[in-house]
Amino acid sequence: MKNFLRNLFGIRQQRRSLPVTMAPKIGASIVRDGVKIKLAQSCDDEVWEWLVLCGWRVCSVRNDRRHYVQLPMDAITRLKAASVSERDSVMEELLQAARSRQRDTRIRA
Repeated sequence: MKNFLRNLFGIRQQRRSLPVTMAPKIGASIVRDGVKIKLAQSCDDEVWEWLVLCGWRVCSVRNDRRHYVQLPMDAITRLKAASVSERDSVMEELLQAARSRQRDTRIRA
């Protein structure tokens, strides 16, 4: 009901971006523009700095009810294995695969 009233009267407020933090621990979730990665392993400082520059942040909300496109658990492994010059293309492949899976599940539902 609250969401309906907020939408009706146009009083929704845009959330500010999450702050930059230290490299996340195993099991943490990082988010960017409706995309989420659950970390199955630790993230190197170099990879974390690259992710921060790309806009990724640690999701610090305990019960986050927003809907995200979930990237595969091996996403960080693939980014670690890629060279610095290849990371952009690897991330783009991961995002395209996740979005196509999301479209497929919407069509089936």
